[in-house]
Amino acid sequence: MIPYYMMKEHGAESSVVTYDNGGEYSYTDNEVRGLGLEFVRRSRFGRIVDGMLYLMRNAGKIDVLNIYHLNLSSYFYEIVYRMFNRRGVIYLKLDMNPAGFITCFKKNPVGMIKRATIRRADLASVETTAMRKKLRKFFGEKIIYIPNGCYRDTDTGTGSAPDDGTVREAFHKENVILTVGNLGTFDKATEVLLEAYKRYMERVGEDAYKLRLVGSIEDDFRKHIDDFFGTDDKLRDKVVFTGPVSDKRLLNEEYERARIFTLPSRSESFGIVLVEAALKGCYLVTSDMVPAGYDVSHRYENGMSVPAGDPEALCNAFTELTKRDMDWEGIAKKTAAYVKAAFDWSRIVGHLNDELNIVL
Repeated sequence: MIPYYMMKEHGAESSVVTYDNGGEYSYTDNEVRGLGLEFVRRSRFGRIVDGMLYLMRNAGKIDVLNIYHLNLSSYFYEIVYRMFNRRGVIYLKLDMNPAGFITCFKKNPVGMIKRATIRRADLASVETTAMRKKLRKFFGEKIIYIPNGCYRDTDTGTGSAPDDGTVREAFHKENVILTVGNLGTFDKATEVLLEAYKRYMERVGEDAYKLRLVGSIEDDFRKHIDDFFGTDDKLRDKVVFTGPVSDKRLLNEEYERARIFTLPSRSESFGIVLVEAALKGCYLVTSDMVPAGYDVSHRYENGMSVPAGDPEALCNAFTELTKRDMDWEGIAKKTAAYVKAAFDWSRIVGHLNDELNIVL
């Protein structure tokens, strides 16, 4: 969406450069019509060397090199690009989570390379205001806040997502807690969520909201799920694993149904699901290792945070929200309206364009 909007609204000749991984890439003719697509020659030496060879041939034609993630690829791409283009601008989108921040400042070769990669960039962005504040202490004003936006059909005019960009007159929420992600991974802390829900259900009883978990399930986590349910029929009535939902319309129906969306991860750089959920009026309950929760919930005005890895704290949050007298309809409208404005791709990329014009 960044190169697409740079092309669509700011006159850039934008291209995405990648391997040809098969398929038709039909979205370049539909969702992101006009965005260029270039394929890197694949060799037996791997993506770092292949990317470097591409830049050796093409760096002179690139005014702004937009690279992603703080890894060894970015480090070498920057070196080669600067060797062949002294005047161009390097824009590094970090996608940094709290764990990545810690790694960046370790006194070892990995930390040194990561810090050198940021220093070599002309502009570097992070997805959360908390991470921007931390990084600016070391790297100054070159660190800017560029969050991830939310895809709507008005972004491309294809009608592929059931949202016309207007604020809804009414939400019809149900007593549902929802999470979306790769279930069972260490970072997603699904076992913490299940334990918190079990305690919550014991505490609240029949008034407990249902829990819906959307996403693929790690194979080694399936036994944990079986142990969680045991022979408790009440839990089976309340907790549903839907499996992956790739159809955007069906996924949006999940968001629209849920009153509460939770992401209790042990580490997240952003979590686009937060924006998707908030766009549909969900109240957000995140962990303190999900810094985007603060931004997407408008400084926790439309959400709250609990300590990561603490099922009791998460249980307490669910219990409080269930028992508290809340204007859920008003919260849903306010949440959706804020996200539509603050996380609109046009606004986000407009800010990025302004920052790029300063360094160009």
